[in-house]
Amino acid sequence: MRLPSFLTWYKKPEYRDIKEYSNAIVSGRRSLSPDGRGKISVPRSLALERVLANKTCSPLSLYDFYMYLKYIEYSPENLEFYIWFKNYEKNYQNSTAGKGDNGLHLIDSATSLTEEKINGDDSSVDTKEPNYDPEIGREPPTKPACHVQSQLTNTSLTHAATETLEKIAQLISPENKCSHGKVCVHTNMDRHVHGEDEDEQELKEAPANLRAAKALSWQQAMRPTGAGGLIPEHDRNHRAELSAVVQTFLLPGARSELNIAPIMREHAVQALRTSSDPACLKPVADHVYGLLRNCSHRNFVRLGVSNGTFETLCMATSLGIALTLAGFLTALLLAFTPREGAHSRADVLAAWPMWWVGISLILSGLRGSCFFLLLFSRRQPLPWERYDDNPAILSEHARKSRFMRFVSRMMIFDRKWKVQDQHLRNLQRKIVTQSLIGGAIFASFGVLIFVFLPVWREHL
Repeated sequence: MRLPSFLTWYKKPEYRDIKEYSNAIVSGRRSLSPDGRGKISVPRSLALERVLANKTCSPLSLYDFYMYLKYIEYSPENLEFYIWFKNYEKNYQNSTAGKGDNGLHLIDSATSLTEEKINGDDSSVDTKEPNYDPEIGREPPTKPACHVQSQLTNTSLTHAATETLEKIAQLISPENKCSHGKVCVHTNMDRHVHGEDEDEQELKEAPANLRAAKALSWQQAMRPTGAGGLIPEHDRNHRAELSAVVQTFLLPGARSELNIAPIMREHAVQALRTSSDPACLKPVADHVYGLLRNCSHRNFVRLGVSNGTFETLCMATSLGIALTLAGFLTALLLAFTPREGAHSRADVLAAWPMWWVGISLILSGLRGSCFFLLLFSRRQPLPWERYDDNPAILSEHARKSRFMRFVSRMMIFDRKWKVQDQHLRNLQRKIVTQSLIGGAIFASFGVLIFVFLPVWREHL
């Protein structure tokens, strides 16, 4: 029988290093499988599916998850690719069924994203020509013109890549609504997954011959080969989008290259040569989802549940340790000074409040919550939310000594924001309530232990 939620002791998720975990999966040292039953410590109300559906609010919204991946874990490409894939999968099904749904939608469940088409209608092009190139959208010149063809391919892929990333950015943007119908309030200045100017700058800095080689190599891979020769008509509209995604996420050395096994990459590219079906990329998407669920999301919730900074929690925990030790010292002094039998057993109750508050602070701090902040439903900025500071503030912060930077992030001096997500507020209250109950139990046992010592005025 499962215990009620409020009786289930909350335990912080175990931290997992994304690089070590991903490399272990790629090398085959461990399998990509979910945790065993009973080991999952992420509450259902904050599950990855709810985050991807944007049914959680700040500080655990979809945008917050992306900012965590970008600035803390340095793996935003996993979320970008998975969001694109689920949109593309739904869009492909709609185009095949003739529904023509070109809108952008967030995930309604773990498998229902839709993506807007990027490429135009190529039905007017004569596709019976064996040399037809679906990426460029026109027939190649009859005589050799490698340089012109390379420029056209680069321009087409660059444009498609920019538009594809812009579509992804719209889904992860903080302007998207939460489950409560309100726009999450974020202070981060970064509004896009990758800005268009940033993309263009990186492409300009890359060597021209390297860009041409990558574009042409993928262009050759995307062309149909062998028997049959031509890609089905409903697949051709997706070729430019697929080319941009492969150039962005799958090519070795790409700016957002996914950490996947080479054999998985080769199988995906080989399958895409003759089909635009999202099933070709399903193994890659499943691998990325596994990394998000079993590693990134756990670490994200581990940090996101905290309503105080590391400095604040350290001070609160230190205060708890000091109060606990003070309780033991008080009980010992009452028992043995100025002599044995000088005090009654009731005097030991003076240590109970110190043990109660001290253990409560320790239990709460170890799980990332400070109930002084919780009294006002407030929290301090999380690590990824501190990247929105303007250059002047960052420069002033850099001039401070390490001690002053530590003090500035204390609860008294730091900024305090309201916790918007109702489920997170409930979880934080649950943590503090459980900590207070745990502290009361510890204090009661402590008093009972000292009461039975034969050093008091009364004798049992």
